[in-house]
Amino acid sequence: PAGPDLVAGRGATAHGLDGHLPARPSPALSNMMIREVLLLSVSCAHALRISPSALTSRSRCAPPQCNLFGDFFDDKLSQQKLPERPLLPALIIPTATTYTLQEKLFSFSGEDFRVRDVAGNTILQISGGNVNIGGVVVDKLAFKTADGSKFCSVERRIIAASTCYDIYSADGKECIAKVEREWLSMTPKYKFYYEGDSNPFADFEAEGSFADRTYTFKAGMSTIARVRRESEVVNDVDTYVVEVGPGVDAAAIIACAVVIDEDHDEEDAKKKREEQQQGGGGWPFG
Repeated sequence: PAGPDLVAGRGATAHGLDGHLPARPSPALSNMMIREVLLLSVSCAHALRISPSALTSRSRCAPPQCNLFGDFFDDKLSQQKLPERPLLPALIIPTATTYTLQEKLFSFSGEDFRVRDVAGNTILQISGGNVNIGGVVVDKLAFKTADGSKFCSVERRIIAASTCYDIYSADGKECIAKVEREWLSMTPKYKFYYEGDSNPFADFEAEGSFADRTYTFKAGMSTIARVRRESEVVNDVDTYVVEVGPGVDAAAIIACAVVIDEDHDEEDAKKKREEQQQGGGGWPFG
């Protein structure tokens, strides 16, 4: 029977129950225990790993991650998940494609664009203008195919917390998408939503250096398109190179690029007016 010290919990010392040192495990047994612990650690790590599909289970796309070298220097663009209602199905091509988006030199509104493919063929025509609605001037752009058939229009929303453009069907009766500038973000972002306000999750978004007009489009963690501005040959005539991945809704990417151009042109014009007001008449009078 156990003595009083052992019953009270004082008999189990470092020397064991019988007062002798416990036998030291053999080196082979120690190595086996270490190996088992390592295998158990690896199994736990795999079990706790989050799969990419888990990130997108609650939304259409995961939060984008910036990969500077991959975004701007990697030629590979990912394929976009085919939307239910693309802006122009004819521009969804199974291979990566490059387009040129250029402002028209002779334009009454200053907001007219032409889109060409690599062969120089005109693919889209975009005509812009200002519409007076109840005393408020609203930007409106009509998107047409090469033969002049209108397939959508883009209108700036009058009342919005941040820059927002609604995209309407060809007849103008239904809002089929929207482009919205995220104003709570530390860095500017433009988000594209199919179905407009009825869709709480952005299908893709643009991020990058908008001041330099160089940015990428991301759907989740995948880069699906890139846009960069080329050097101006003619003053105040912007030309953009638009690269889209396979299966990407190119018309939606181009619509975003036009919205970003319009938004930043307005910002630049506003800054110029403020500088002129603060600096007087400018050189040589300022």
